[in-house]
Amino acid sequence: MKTTQDKLAQLLPADLIAHAERTSMPYLGYHVLRQTICQQLLGDSEAPILHWIGKDIGRKIPITSSQGLLFPFIRLGLGKLELLSESANRFTYRLTHPMFDYLPAERLGQSLSLECGILAGAIGRWQEKEAEVHMEIHQVADGTQLEARITVSC
Repeated sequence: MKTTQDKLAQLLPADLIAHAERTSMPYLGYHVLRQTICQQLLGDSEAPILHWIGKDIGRKIPITSSQGLLFPFIRLGLGKLELLSESANRFTYRLTHPMFDYLPAERLGQSLSLECGILAGAIGRWQEKEAEVHMEIHQVADGTQLEARITVSC
């Protein structure tokens, strides 16, 4: 029987992952981190620094398909990632999160550089190519929620 290694094992110790996933935490800390700390600490360099850190994190998450990050995104609290389309060297995702509606679109675009970097790092590692990312913030079709559309090209 083949054992499956936890995709997040390269990021955090296994016992910490197990404990954290049993704990129910409010999104308030997430919001403070995204809205205040990152912006104040990183200033005008926020987006490129978050992208760079995200890319480093993504390279540590082993994936074997375009859908390999869907569950890790949920487990990390980064939101619901859905694959919308894929071709040989282009992958388009939708990312939603309950907190997106509480961030101004401009702030959301800055702070989601982390998620974009994670996608670029993991897909680049899987494809063995350098990956570039393009992101757009959209209103969901019914107009009730914001979503990010992220395209990764290798």
